[in-house]
Amino acid sequence: MTAASRTTTTTPSRSRWAVVAPAIALVLAALCLRGPFSAVGPVLDELAAELSVSTGALSVVTSLPLICFGLVSPFAPVLAARLGLHRGALAATAVIAVGIALRLAGVPGLFVGTVVLTAGIALVNVLAPALARAEYGTRSAAVVGAVTGSMALSASIGAGTAQPLTDLTGSALIALALWIVPVLVAVIALAILTRGRPERTAPPPAPGRRTAILRDRVALAVMVYFGLQSLSFYAMLTWLAGVLESDAGITPVGAGALVAVAALLGVPLSLLVPPLAARRPGQAAWVIGSAVPVAVGILGLLVAPTAAPVLWAVLYGLGTGASFPLAMTLILVRSRDVAQTGRLSAAAQSVGYLVAATGPLAVGLLHEAGGSWRPGLVLLLGLLVAQVAVGLAAARPRLVGAGA
Repeated sequence: MTAASRTTTTTPSRSRWAVVAPAIALVLAALCLRGPFSAVGPVLDELAAELSVSTGALSVVTSLPLICFGLVSPFAPVLAARLGLHRGALAATAVIAVGIALRLAGVPGLFVGTVVLTAGIALVNVLAPALARAEYGTRSAAVVGAVTGSMALSASIGAGTAQPLTDLTGSALIALALWIVPVLVAVIALAILTRGRPERTAPPPAPGRRTAILRDRVALAVMVYFGLQSLSFYAMLTWLAGVLESDAGITPVGAGALVAVAALLGVPLSLLVPPLAARRPGQAAWVIGSAVPVAVGILGLLVAPTAAPVLWAVLYGLGTGASFPLAMTLILVRSRDVAQTGRLSAAAQSVGYLVAATGPLAVGLLHEAGGSWRPGLVLLLGLLVAQVAVGLAAARPRLVGAGA
């Protein structure tokens, strides 16, 4: 009997704790999936001084996660096939801990450790939706919402505690290394969960099976939607503070606080969007509804940045905060079974994060070339139109092909 069937067929003797324990383990793991790299940006200057290198050289560390996500994600189904879904997630979470520890080894350790830990994060990113489906079957949307909310909270905690922890410990490297504590807690929780989930390993998917999903129209729509909404979010995370400072006259501290608030909006939205969006066969209204606030926010920054900068930032955060859990929900509702959920999740996150990595770079280059944020904002607005178009295709009530 599968974990999903054990969960969905609840007997009187089955305790409430046994039902919620897998969700708790997944949420604890998700709480480690953004903080270890979102904590780097706020203390780049301190890291540069501590390691005696330029801030420019260390800024590469902030761009590594998205690239690693895109390159490593395709290997998650192979890992799950060889070790089993639960043991694969456990091993990947342990890799995150190893990467965090490596960061203590000076400049080489910081770069190598970041690559290692983001590789582990990429694998857990992919396996989390499949694990939720394996444990909760058709009721997995709410758990996926809790997982994505935990990721958003992780990003906010990482950014918000980096400087205070650096001041408290006297070392930015030690402050970053403290993330090993919640990661080890997650490793223990997943280890306990894995002990009760004996799994059979299987041969990795054949190369033709792995690439078949890249030729499926439904899967491609989900992948591109995932990429474009991620691009919009990471462009906000990277450059919104700069736009608010230069165009709206907000102080650096105020601009940073607005970005933090915008990112935090993803926490409650991640809890609400998946279970609500999964109730209906199609999700077109959600695709449009999540894009409208972003469009209004960007238009506000273009046309009247000083009129209501707080409103523009909040609207941007509302839209991007709803789009990410919606993208994760589309992975669930467009796939046929646990195995296909894993393959679609891997493909969507691989393609998606490589697409997303181009957004902050393009906006930054446009600003550097012209000295204005307007070309970058216009680009984001155009890409938002594309996001809606492909999102409507992904939202139609169809499944990925059986052979993908």
